[in-house]
Amino acid sequence: MFKHCSESSRLEITVNIRQLFLGVLITGTTLSWATPPAYAGGENFRVYEYVIEKAERPYEDLRNAIPERARLDGWEVLAVRDAGIQEGCNFRSTVVALVQPEFAAELMKLNPATAPYAIVDRINIFEDENGAHVSIVNPRSIYRTVFLDSPDCLQPAALHRDALRSLILNATGAAGSVRPYGQKRSKGHIGRTMGVMAGGSFDSKLKDFVVVKGGDWQSVLGKTGQLFAAPESEWGLHVIYRYELPMYQVAVLGFSGDRIESKSASIVKAGSDKSRKELTCPGLAHNAAYPFEVVVRSDGRDVHVQAVEAMFRMKMYFEDAGKMAFMKNMGMPGSIYDSLAKPLRAAFPAEPNQDQ
Repeated sequence: MFKHCSESSRLEITVNIRQLFLGVLITGTTLSWATPPAYAGGENFRVYEYVIEKAERPYEDLRNAIPERARLDGWEVLAVRDAGIQEGCNFRSTVVALVQPEFAAELMKLNPATAPYAIVDRINIFEDENGAHVSIVNPRSIYRTVFLDSPDCLQPAALHRDALRSLILNATGAAGSVRPYGQKRSKGHIGRTMGVMAGGSFDSKLKDFVVVKGGDWQSVLGKTGQLFAAPESEWGLHVIYRYELPMYQVAVLGFSGDRIESKSASIVKAGSDKSRKELTCPGLAHNAAYPFEVVVRSDGRDVHVQAVEAMFRMKMYFEDAGKMAFMKNMGMPGSIYDSLAKPLRAAFPAEPNQDQ
């Protein structure tokens, strides 16, 4: 169906294209793009990218200015969440989850089954011994995975990365950084670790918690939201935001919790960014991995409550923690899955085709 999404080193996003895209955001015009060619070789991208390093403005100013500017520019700010911090860390991190509705609608056209896992952007505002910083999840990396290496994801990923950067820099007046960090990949497909662990195409990793036969989409969505309105006991997981796409009968629920955030940061540490190795809380730079997506969708007959397989998603965002870190925490993904699956299966009757 979809094949090879990669970027030629000769591809340049010109000023005119940036201006066109910003004009689309302001006017609400429907965005469309020509399909770029599929290139034989893929450009390396990392999962995260700094937009600001060592900001001149204090953390609190950044935390307020970025969501405020996003709303003015037509983005829908879904959540401004102060992340859970590991014990002994006196620094802070705030993740802004936001979506550009017109752009999200265009992504749904690329692949409605997988797009819900890409439409919500996350900006991480965090601090350390060197000051305050801002980074993003890099669409040019994540889109290749979510859209199964489709060539159609290349141009929107580049445009959207520029739009996110423009939003942040315009909000803060800061000089920009383009330094990447996180796992480096030349393609979206994520292979198995040591030949056995959590690899494969993204669409094969979407796992149902429950399938409600003949269910009403809004009813299932509402009940799921109510079920996790308060933090559950294991990881503190609860609903942080809710974004609906009624045309597709799809909704994205963002889930996170203090314990899952602080534990993940303590595992990944500096990851690939060796400049953070000696810092007190180096893992704060990876906090834009959360919230994670739980999708409630109707297939026209049944309603599915699903998410990306937990180990696979950990690899997407934390693979640079290294193989040993994954080996030492093999039980964590299953525990995360069970923390959601058990309450959901108690709330909805089990069905024959439901994953067990």
